[in-house]
Amino acid sequence: MPALNEEYVETEVGKVQVFRGGDGPPLVYLHSAAGEAVNPTAEALADHFAVVAPVFPGFGESEGIEQIDDMEDATFHHLDLFDRLGLSSVPVVGLSFGGWLAAELATRYPERVSKMALVNPVGLYIEGQPVKEIFGRTPAELAEDMFADQSHPMAQMMHMLSEFRGDVGQQIEVPMELVLPIWKSMSATAKLGWDPYLHNPRLRRRLRRITAPTLIIHGAQDTLAPKAISEAYAADIPDARLVDVDGGAHLVALEKPAEVAKLVTEFVGS
Repeated sequence: MPALNEEYVETEVGKVQVFRGGDGPPLVYLHSAAGEAVNPTAEALADHFAVVAPVFPGFGESEGIEQIDDMEDATFHHLDLFDRLGLSSVPVVGLSFGGWLAAELATRYPERVSKMALVNPVGLYIEGQPVKEIFGRTPAELAEDMFADQSHPMAQMMHMLSEFRGDVGQQIEVPMELVLPIWKSMSATAKLGWDPYLHNPRLRRRLRRITAPTLIIHGAQDTLAPKAISEAYAADIPDARLVDVDGGAHLVALEKPAEVAKLVTEFVGS
C-alpha cells in the first residue's frame, strides 16, 4: 500500500499541507471534521490512483482559516489549490464535512469534478432529521456516533480524552499532540458550520447543477448524520446512486476502509 507523503503548497490564503501518493490517474480526497487526511481509505485508494489529500485551512498545519468565512471562500480556495496542483477535472471523494465541500464545488464549477463519491455527507438540512450536535459534547459521546466499534483506536482515544476531561484528579496522561488537533479541527469546523449548523440552506436546490456521476456511501450504523441526508443528495443529484456499508458509523472510511475503497475504485473506474 503506497504511503502518502507530506508536502506544502503556497495558496492565496497561505501555506497548505497536502498528502500525496500512489500511481495512476489523480483523485482528490477531502477529509471530515476529524481532520483525517491520511487514513486507511485514502491509502487504499493510492493502490489505484495518484491520491491528493489536502488539509483544509485551520486543520493540521494548513494556514488561512481566518481568510475563509463561508462556503464561497472554501470553494474558491479549492479552485486555487486545484490550479496550483495542475488538477483540471478529477474524481473527488469527500467524507462528512469533506463531502459537503465536494458538493459545494461541484454545484458551482461542475466541470472541475469528473466523478464524485460522498461518504456520509453533511451540508443539507432535513426537517425533523438534523445532524446531531458536535459542539459542546464530550469526545466519548461523539465516539458513540462516529464509530460502530468502540474498540477502534480512535474511538478509544476519544474515550480516554473524556476520562481526562471529566476528572482532573485521575492520573491519565493525554499528550498535547492528541488534544491540539481535535481542538483545532472543532474550531475550524465551527468557522463554517456553526450558524447555520453544518448545512447551507441554498445547497439543496443547487444540486441539480452537478454533472459528475455521483456515488453516495452511507455507513449503516451512522447515528450522527441521518440517512435522510444521504437520501436527499441521492434524490437531487442527477442519476446519483446510494449504497450502504454495514458495520460502519459516521467515520465509516476509518472503520471499513477496504469496503469504501473498493466501492470508490469500482465506481471511478466504471
